[in-house]
Amino acid sequence: MPKGSKGKILKLAPGEMEILELLWSRGSVNLGQTVQWFRERGRSLAQTTVHTRLNRLVNKGIVRRASENPATYEAAVSRGQVSGRYFELFEMFCGQNLVPLMSHLAEKRDFTKEEIAFLEQLVKQKSGGK
Repeated sequence: MPKGSKGKILKLAPGEMEILELLWSRGSVNLGQTVQWFRERGRSLAQTTVHTRLNRLVNKGIVRRASENPATYEAAVSRGQVSGRYFELFEMFCGQNLVPLMSHLAEKRDFTKEEIAFLEQLVKQKSGGK
């Protein structure tokens, strides 16, 4: 579990979240692959910047670094563990009413057909399955 998990909200910078997204989707990567991944997305980050971000995630216990050369990195936490911590934060800000948050997300983003089907199934399950 990440070091920030003892009842505290896990603090992750947007750049750290981007790296976690890469690790969740690809598994194990090295520094060069991570820099290249950012470049493919139109982000020219210095190798030292990416290395610093990776090391911060390692120090937080969110990413594991293998000692091979070149070092490889992999997520030490699941997407669910991270999103669960942020859900607590959302609940804190919204009270127990998450409808405004859900509405805001729906207005700001176009959903894929697969996402819509998933959400419809989720609503169906939560409402008693009818």
